[in-house]
Amino acid sequence: MDSVHEIIKNLKKEEIRNFKIFTKRFQRQDSIKITTLFDLIRSGKFDDDEKGLILQLFPSENNISNAYYRLKNRLKNELEKSLVNLHHNLDEKIGTINYITLSSIFSYKAQYELALYYLRKAEKTALQNEFYELLDFIYSQIIELSYNFNFDEINPLEYIEKRKENARKNSVFMEANNAVPAVIYSLRKANLSKSEDINSTLQKTLKELNIASEIYNIPNVKLKIHYVIRSILLQNKDFVRLEKYLIDSLNEFEEEKIFTKSTHISKISLMTWIVNALMVNKKWNDSIAYTEKLLDELNKYNKLYYDNFIWTYYQSLITSYISSNRLNEAIKLLEEIVELPAHLGVALYEFAIYGNLALCYYFKQNISEAIKILSRLFLKDVYPKLSSEHQLSISIFEIVLHYDNHNLDYVTYRIGEMKRQFRQLLKGEDLAEDKAFLKLLLNMCNKPDPLHDKPLLAQMDNFAKTVPQDIISGKHIDCGLWISAKLHKQHYYTYLLQALQP
Repeated sequence: MDSVHEIIKNLKKEEIRNFKIFTKRFQRQDSIKITTLFDLIRSGKFDDDEKGLILQLFPSENNISNAYYRLKNRLKNELEKSLVNLHHNLDEKIGTINYITLSSIFSYKAQYELALYYLRKAEKTALQNEFYELLDFIYSQIIELSYNFNFDEINPLEYIEKRKENARKNSVFMEANNAVPAVIYSLRKANLSKSEDINSTLQKTLKELNIASEIYNIPNVKLKIHYVIRSILLQNKDFVRLEKYLIDSLNEFEEEKIFTKSTHISKISLMTWIVNALMVNKKWNDSIAYTEKLLDELNKYNKLYYDNFIWTYYQSLITSYISSNRLNEAIKLLEEIVELPAHLGVALYEFAIYGNLALCYYFKQNISEAIKILSRLFLKDVYPKLSSEHQLSISIFEIVLHYDNHNLDYVTYRIGEMKRQFRQLLKGEDLAEDKAFLKLLLNMCNKPDPLHDKPLLAQMDNFAKTVPQDIISGKHIDCGLWISAKLHKQHYYTYLLQALQP
């Protein structure tokens, strides 16, 4: 692994911007070289051509390899310092370590009062977040500093006792780390069948394993056990109990004040699970309410995890709007986010935005606008970047639009193209329904009046009954539902809304 390439490849926009500003703090010639190397690596043009990269930087110098590796090490050092500078207060643990570092610097400079000041700040943060390993080091440093103070300024005996108590808590924490795998194993073995009460099973497991309440009530222990229970319920597809368990857990954890800055990611993850469970259970108003709560959480702690989860917020809200016949709100949101810089030029975001926008106009029976919007996904700078499954999904959506727009010759032509393009993909068992749908739609195109052709109606009825309906599959069109709508002479969206009722 080339660490410099890996660091640069995974930088976010604000990290790139910070690095550029950081390297300009000294107006030196080598700063320009460092930025040039950074840009060349970031471009990806020289990922497998280090010699070409070296020659690009040092076209006419001797001993260029040595000069290149010195420059690369400088770049690595600058990247590391830039990231530390930007994320110096990313979470409570990093903040605590920074206080300890500052204390060490001031102690080295013999500024002992400042050293003690920062150690006490580190102690306060570490206590709030149960950083036992760090606390042990903090107390050892305070005891060492006591040699430089009068006894009334630092009482070493007080900190020796604190260190002993911290060691006891750390021992409990270590015991908890050993207990968690045992609890997890027992819960997975129990498998939480529908006849069992979750809390009863959990309490029974804790009792059998002799897990003390002091151990179970440690926030990280509770959260780890929570992760396992929700994963088991998901695996069992027990979405009704999953929804209740998630909401009960959120309320319990909030009441017990388990969530802090250091565990905020766990709260966001839990709320995302709640939103998804509510959508699976077709509780659209509730899912919208919790999605808005999710946004409130994303805005906390100076938007600490905003960039990581904002797309989850958008996608959840759009899905719930579309599924609850709030198309105008969905369109408004989609048109707002399509212009956001974070989404421009990113194929996966454009797939989701334009795909959903086209769906909205199709559902509003504005087929020509839907076709126009969907065509943006077939551009050469978007379509080739999509996975084969995504390409197939929008291609099926496209021929459905053209069928409903009575462009039957085009549909026939495109089905032939799709069979060639997705030949290997359609051989898979998981796409047997898509393959059968293309064949059925081709037959429908070849009949002058398909809804009065008895053999074809029998084929359509058989397809609608045998193909499992999966309205949360992520595909633009549920083929079985679309055929059922045709058989019932209803618009697809009208029929879909019925299926989306709780």
